[in-house]
Amino acid sequence: MGRVLIIANDVVAQRMAGPGIRCVELGRELARAGHHVTLVGVGATDLAPESLEIVPQLSHIALDQLARRQDAILLEGIALVRYPSLRSVPVPLIVDLYDPFPLALLEQEAHRPQAVQEHESREIRKVLRELLRGGDFFLCASEVQRDLWTGALLEAGRVTPRIWAQDNSLRRLIDVVPFGLPDAAPQRHQGERQLPVGNLGPDDVVLLWGGGIYNWFDPLTLIRAVAEAAKQVPSVKLVFMSTDHPNASVPERMWMPARARQLSDRLGLTGSQVFFNHEWIAYSDRSRWLLASDCGVSTHFDHAETRYAFRTRMLDYLWCGLPIICTAGDRFAQLVAERDLGWVVPAEDVDSLTRAILEMATDPERRRRISRRVSEVAQDMTWERVSEPLLRFVANPALAVDQPRHAWIHSRQPTPAGLRAAEAGRLLRRAVYEFGHNGPLTTTRKVRRWLRARRGVPPGGGAGGGGQVQVAGHSSPRLTPEVSSGEADQLERVAPAESESNQPQPPPVTG
Repeated sequence: MGRVLIIANDVVAQRMAGPGIRCVELGRELARAGHHVTLVGVGATDLAPESLEIVPQLSHIALDQLARRQDAILLEGIALVRYPSLRSVPVPLIVDLYDPFPLALLEQEAHRPQAVQEHESREIRKVLRELLRGGDFFLCASEVQRDLWTGALLEAGRVTPRIWAQDNSLRRLIDVVPFGLPDAAPQRHQGERQLPVGNLGPDDVVLLWGGGIYNWFDPLTLIRAVAEAAKQVPSVKLVFMSTDHPNASVPERMWMPARARQLSDRLGLTGSQVFFNHEWIAYSDRSRWLLASDCGVSTHFDHAETRYAFRTRMLDYLWCGLPIICTAGDRFAQLVAERDLGWVVPAEDVDSLTRAILEMATDPERRRRISRRVSEVAQDMTWERVSEPLLRFVANPALAVDQPRHAWIHSRQPTPAGLRAAEAGRLLRRAVYEFGHNGPLTTTRKVRRWLRARRGVPPGGGAGGGGQVQVAGHSSPRLTPEVSSGEADQLERVAPAESESNQPQPPPVTG
């Protein structure tokens, strides 16, 4: 069997979000198929390697040397920006597009100054174009996403006569690998409901928000609906499982957690009907929270990001047999409606959401029936099953027939001296930029974080974090005029970029 390198675009540790989880689980499936798998994360790691080798972020030279010994490389997000020498490595590149990060970025940055929005959007489009032009095989998470990315590949010049002659279904260019579920069902323990947040009783009906609170989600309508439902059924409780994020740079852009807490406080719900757990829950510990709940919930706004997103938290609801209440508009809402796995409501409709919560809370027999159907659906969505297109490609990896990186491979072979010089130059330019814009104290703090990460020391004793703008758990480059999209530097990856005075302020909660 072959050697496969996976380059994650986020933290890979006990506490990790969707991008890290996906890389770990796909790595495990590749290892189970007999491949030797090395996973490179962002920052340090405290995750046991198990069947695959997990290493912290590498220098450009170390990554280049490792990459050239592989048979295939799986990457996501800004890997080609973080490690530009990958462009010239004569190894098939598998590009994972499961997260439509350019759309998420538009929503995430929507309240920043227009000039900043335009700059970030231009830079992320550069990153996307390079991924589309450089990949040999592409993954996405749903057929709807496949339509989106097929159009993008067509515009990028990748649907060529050679590609068409090889396979006019285009499955050998881009195929669907959804987010998956563990093969084994979660372990249920007898005894009282135990969660380290709130004072939940055995008769309470608990709605669980199972992941992060990002700007494109709508916890506000949910909190208002819980306030209305609790007037009739006081036992209704809402738990937000995690409001912080394992990557320290995410809260800089995510003001929705603060808005949710502000609204809950103003309505007098915090600590009685609504509970916020601030620590990100370890991946191995999530089942305890899920199994202590009665219903999984996910509410979002009605925009393009919703249509093309793949809500990874919903997989955990399926895994633990939870009925689901969710907003209409995405693939999971369609699945919930088609298979009667819960309740689907219009976006930002407090009345409809209140009715759904009350129906769920007052009909335990219906919850049990739905739970059985949810568990049946989950059996078809294990990592082993969903990863089959990836396993097929890795069994016989090959450069794309249209040779998208031919010129790079044959004319841009980096030397160790060149890589060292490029890395030093990027760091120097970044340090000068930080010193001029944020002063000596902030620059010193960021240098220390970068040095800690190079030594493999997690910041704050937790998982190491990147310093990019985080998009749906993915990292997109926060680039400056001094640092082009092809020259994002390592210092920026480790330290969050902006001083407190420059942070965008969250829009106020109204209504």
